Amino acid sequence: MARKKKSEGQEVRAAFDGPDVEHDQLIEFATARNREDAERASSAGESRQKIAAFLDETSLNSKALSWGRSIMKKGDKDRNKAMDIVRSMEVVLPMVKQHLGGNGPADMWDEDEPVAPADGLAKPSYKDDWDMEDEAEAGDPEIADEADDFEQHLAEVAAK
Repeated sequence: MARKKKSEGQEVRAAFDGPDVEHDQLIEFATARNREDAERASSAGESRQKIAAFLDETSLNSKALSWGRSIMKKGDKDRNKAMDIVRSMEVVLPMVKQHLGGNGPADMWDEDEPVAPADGLAKPSYKDDWDMEDEAEAGDPEIADEADDFEQHLAEVAAK
């Protein structure tokens, strides 16, 4: 609602006389606006409950849902700008995913999808059942000596 422009004389009188409002007028206005705010807050609370239920049901990340909704709101106003965001995210997300997930702890034990090294070299394979004592018994004196030294060091540390 546009405010009516005051004349210069009205502005000067308002500056000297102060605001022109009656007690009942102010209280009724403030009460009505507070009631509207409470209704919006109640509605917002219901929306938050629906969002939480949706996140629980779908296992989506709340931030990802928020970003998606934000892009969709942008699309309601300007579809081209929203699609520009989507196209940019399609470029950015794989890079971020590779950066965060390529060598992170989440992938270290994931046997379903082996991660190829960035330099293209084959990933070394390790025996899962390797046992230092078995190697020592197999006759490798260097490993046996290292195992003995390690056990001796552990004993010294434990004794302190």
